[in-house]
Amino acid sequence: MIRALRRIWLPTLSKLDQYLLSLLLPGFVFGVTIFTTLALTVGTIFDLVRQIADAQLPLTILLQLIGYQLPTVLVLVFPMAVLLAVVGAMSRLSEEGEWIALRSVGICLRRVLVPVMVFALFVSGLTLALNEIAVPIAKYESQKLMRELLQQERTLGSGTDIFYPEYDRDGNVRRLYYGHRFDGSRIQGITVLDFSQPQVTQVISAESAEWNVRESRWLLLQGVAYLISHTGVSRNLLQFDQQEIRLPRPAQSQQLRPTDVDDLSITQARRALQRLDPDQDPELVRALEVHLAQAYAQPFLAVVFALLGVGFGLSPSQRRGRQGFGISVAVVFGQYVLTFFLSALGKIGTLSPLAAAWLPHGIGLAVAIALLWRADRS
Repeated sequence: MIRALRRIWLPTLSKLDQYLLSLLLPGFVFGVTIFTTLALTVGTIFDLVRQIADAQLPLTILLQLIGYQLPTVLVLVFPMAVLLAVVGAMSRLSEEGEWIALRSVGICLRRVLVPVMVFALFVSGLTLALNEIAVPIAKYESQKLMRELLQQERTLGSGTDIFYPEYDRDGNVRRLYYGHRFDGSRIQGITVLDFSQPQVTQVISAESAEWNVRESRWLLLQGVAYLISHTGVSRNLLQFDQQEIRLPRPAQSQQLRPTDVDDLSITQARRALQRLDPDQDPELVRALEVHLAQAYAQPFLAVVFALLGVGFGLSPSQRRGRQGFGISVAVVFGQYVLTFFLSALGKIGTLSPLAAAWLPHGIGLAVAIALLWRADRS
């Protein structure tokens, strides 16, 4: 792939730009590979393997779920890979004396920064496109697949005397589901108490119920439904041979919560903000505003990391130049810890959404400018 990119793009660039990009591309591909592998192994695969093993599902399902996680991981990995690639490329220029040779023929630091910044901006655009197009689709398909495969285990489980409450958005019990015995696909002796209607309670009792995975519905067999008023009078007796009901999950019976906003795209977050009243849902509105600001800021992390990489790579310390991977990990860890901390301050109202989202970039940019100034004077 790298050779193909060289044949397509590099002949149209100057010799210096071709050389610098030829140093950046292999490091970027290596960084994407190693960081993606680490992220999937630590954050995704172990949990998925456990869930798949518990449900006794085939390996192809595991591979499909990992594929759905890949766009989300790449959004985080791309800036890290840019940092690793730039540190490696600049370290090579510094350690082999090429940076000194370039300076001796009149090439300044700003000239070297041009191809690096173009490369970082390209990665930023790719990150934004992934975050807005691929990530929402992948998350939806992943959640849909997990819901279809593991819905029974997550809601009712298996065994005898199964009890499942459904709550409304205020935390009050809306419905109660009771099953005498559940074997994984069929409930024997199911009773549903519905408290959603004022003044009356609906009771549905059936001999058995079968689960329809695709439709997320229970098919009740041989049952009866009736209403009971607060005075104890029953009415509207209805007997049925078959009756379908939908068993909602807790997440379906609640509105959007502040902890859920991180899964939204920019478009989804903006639509949610338009529907909300800041006076009635201040915490949710603030969380959405912080998330929206971070969604705009996150792709430009590649630019900040690229500037930091140039500063670290051209550092006068030869020892520092040989520790590209360690530097990358340290910078990434510090940046994400700072981002998490400031994001929390933004969500509780201590910082404005713009400050919470862009202040980590500003701090990284200030450090990068100091390193670049030092490298330019050395």
